[in-house]
Amino acid sequence: MMAYPKTPLAGMTADEVSWMSGRWASAADGEQIEEVWSPPEGGIMMGVFRWLKGGEPAFYEFMLLKPGSSGLELHIKHFNPDLTGWEEKDQSTAFDLVHLGEREAAFFPQKEGSSGWAVYRIDSEGGLVFEEVAEQGSSDAKLCLRFAPVPLEQGGRDSTEETEGRR
Repeated sequence: MMAYPKTPLAGMTADEVSWMSGRWASAADGEQIEEVWSPPEGGIMMGVFRWLKGGEPAFYEFMLLKPGSSGLELHIKHFNPDLTGWEEKDQSTAFDLVHLGEREAAFFPQKEGSSGWAVYRIDSEGGLVFEEVAEQGSSDAKLCLRFAPVPLEQGGRDSTEETEGRR
């Protein structure tokens, strides 16, 4: 695992991380995780995440990649299953884009005293990997989630039937 910088990259846009867009999912040991990222539009990308344990929601996240004063920022709001927020009403957990590779992006927390990076990358099998990487020079990820690509229409209603049902 490489060491990532802490200094924001200036001039980056959501278009540079468009490879994250799509629906990604994984399941193991009675737990299911899913992350969905919209394609870049209007200078932003938005994402949602859910973690199910034993078929029940454990928590949700709403994510936003947007331009900020120092460059591209990642904002995350966490929610309990009843949609009560973890962060204060007007706050989010915010990160600056500090590293950008061909299919890898590392974000460093904006808040003083926070440690570690949030890293997204596409692995050799075409899956999305999210890692929380410790700052203290550790080569281990604090958290590593691996997702496989899932077609957007899988598991949902057929869009043709839905459209026809409204007529």
